[in-house]
Amino acid sequence: MKHYFLFTLLIIPMLIMQSCSKGNPDLIFVNGKIHTMDSAGTIVEAIAVKDGKILETGTTSGLREKYSGINEIDLSGKVVLPGFIDAEGSIVEYSKNLNVISLVTAKSLDDILEQVREKVKDSPPGSWIAGFGWSEFVIPVEELQKINKTLLDSISTEHNIYLINLAGNTVWVNSKLLESAGINRDTKSPDNGIIEFDSNGAPTGLLFDGALELVRNKIPELTDDQIRKFVIEGVKELNKWGFVGIQDRTVGTGTLNLFKELIDSNILPIRVYAVLSAGYPAFEEYLEKGMEKNYKDRLTIRSVSLDYDGGLEFQQAIMEGKYLNETSSPEPYNGQGEIENVFKRALEKNFQVRVKAVGDKAIKNVLDVIDKVSRDLNMDGSRTVIEHIEFTDEEILKRFKEHKLIPSVRPDIGMSDMQIVSEFIGAEYLNKIANWRSIKESCGMFVSGTDFPFHQINPFIQIYYLTQRKFIGENQFNVPNTAQVVSLDDAIRSFTIWSTYSCFQEEDRGTIEKGKYADMIVLSEDIFSDPEKLLSVKVEKTILGGEVVFEN
Repeated sequence: MKHYFLFTLLIIPMLIMQSCSKGNPDLIFVNGKIHTMDSAGTIVEAIAVKDGKILETGTTSGLREKYSGINEIDLSGKVVLPGFIDAEGSIVEYSKNLNVISLVTAKSLDDILEQVREKVKDSPPGSWIAGFGWSEFVIPVEELQKINKTLLDSISTEHNIYLINLAGNTVWVNSKLLESAGINRDTKSPDNGIIEFDSNGAPTGLLFDGALELVRNKIPELTDDQIRKFVIEGVKELNKWGFVGIQDRTVGTGTLNLFKELIDSNILPIRVYAVLSAGYPAFEEYLEKGMEKNYKDRLTIRSVSLDYDGGLEFQQAIMEGKYLNETSSPEPYNGQGEIENVFKRALEKNFQVRVKAVGDKAIKNVLDVIDKVSRDLNMDGSRTVIEHIEFTDEEILKRFKEHKLIPSVRPDIGMSDMQIVSEFIGAEYLNKIANWRSIKESCGMFVSGTDFPFHQINPFIQIYYLTQRKFIGENQFNVPNTAQVVSLDDAIRSFTIWSTYSCFQEEDRGTIEKGKYADMIVLSEDIFSDPEKLLSVKVEKTILGGEVVFEN
């Protein structure tokens, strides 16, 4: 009995210690202003994290007392939010474009040429220097008339320089690239494109439409190793913007294999929701073998997308009204019959469907398809997303609500199109464009995408547009429907909890709550104290599964 008593005295403390150890967090974050973004809008000071998930939230003193001796990260009173999830972006294209000059924000030829000069300084002679995104709708007409090869030649005749416009139908090149591509005064324009020549019969350095292929065919292809390296660096850049998740709409089999390889090597610090493209081999492959959920907490494949129409600035948005200079109406990229077929095939295999529909007529036509499909199939819980929606009215929003559709907006594009809608299609459309508040009130939520790398990636700028509905800097354009703003909380939710809902993942991510992944960002400034701070705030830390993956 005596020995049994001594054994009991020894073993019970050991069991207690093991039990406590199993329940202890790996680390705690303290002294923060942590906006959990839960339904009650709770703000806490501290978070305990174990195995990448949130074990508990509370006060700094409370968690310190409960878990003494645990490693701490001091948040120094900074604002913390759930990490951002972008509703549309392309990781591979963004990563490849890190080596490309972004001209999306260029307002003049001087802006463009200055960026080219800086790139040339860091590039060896003979290299290919690419730029993308300059827009004829932004650069003054008198400057556009000056564009030719000599402007780029003044910077370098030893580098192959090519600058593609935002629409992707014009390229501006220097003399070195013309030589590398074999384009000279004797070169004939292709049937589907134009090489511009000057009055002396020499190429000017501007190529249009199908003539771009003469340049593309000469650009050295990236190797698999180069793409892998670019993606590793690209994801690090995404972490700098506070992104912990991307809904990637441009994936194929090769991209998915690359993601899995990086995940297996533990070097993909971001969660990917892969959206397959209808009509491509990867969709057929996964339709056959079924969806793939949460591969090693990093990758889910269960959605398919297709486009009904395109952007307003290219006059590809299908509208009920007519474009003012229209000679022929734009045709849908995918007709209603094709959309119906994809819906039925996808829903039968429990795949989510996403359709891009920009114009009001496009949206209504897609809604007609959904009406028809819903009579044949049970769409409850399908969480269908209508992407890039830009022009809405009461009828559209009523039908969205009836079908429990998820609206997906692009704030940057909406703000840009406000400036051209009257010129393109008529002032009456100012009352239909980017009605974010009405969308939220009708549908209860919306999700936001940046459409990077093709548009503004900064999520804080997107949130500024959603909450302030005004331009930045000297642009004095009279913005329509200034009441169509949303609250700061709702704008953040469109990049967090609502975005996770749109990909069936709200149970374990999107808010800072017990049991969810510890995916968070720490901000340099308190954006809740002054909305103008959205324009200057930086991400100080990005935390994925409790691990700091970016620190400024």
